Amino acid sequence: MAEAIRTILVPVDGSDGSRRALEEALLLARTFDARLIVLEVIEEFGPLPGHYDAAPAGIDRVSWLAEERFRSLRAALDEGEVRWERMVEQGYPAQVICEIAEAEGADLIVMGHRGLSPVARFLLGSVSDKVVRNAACSVMVAR
Repeated sequence: MAEAIRTILVPVDGSDGSRRALEEALLLARTFDARLIVLEVIEEFGPLPGHYDAAPAGIDRVSWLAEERFRSLRAALDEGEVRWERMVEQGYPAQVICEIAEAEGADLIVMGHRGLSPVARFLLGSVSDKVVRNAACSVMVAR
């Protein structure tokens, strides 16, 4: 017998794929009356030079990046009629996503797919592929 979905983890990174994943996660959270954890993982160095904008002088880079990305998502969460919480972590995204999912007892991870080209995917790897292979819970990839 399938277990109920009580906790959904949705990693967001500001991409269109993560916005679609958030929409799907909100729908699932409403349907199952589940708690939603919105996770932002800030990499110390992006995969390519210039991947992240620099923070203004005197402001913590991780906090600044997280706030910039989260601003566009806040309205959807507030209007989503679900219980949600936000987490901001720093590290390698796939690893942190899997660790947080396990630590928080997530039943499902809903994440976006960036649609990397085959060459970029080969060179950089896909975060969603790594999470699908390594997560202890089910993973839904929104395209």
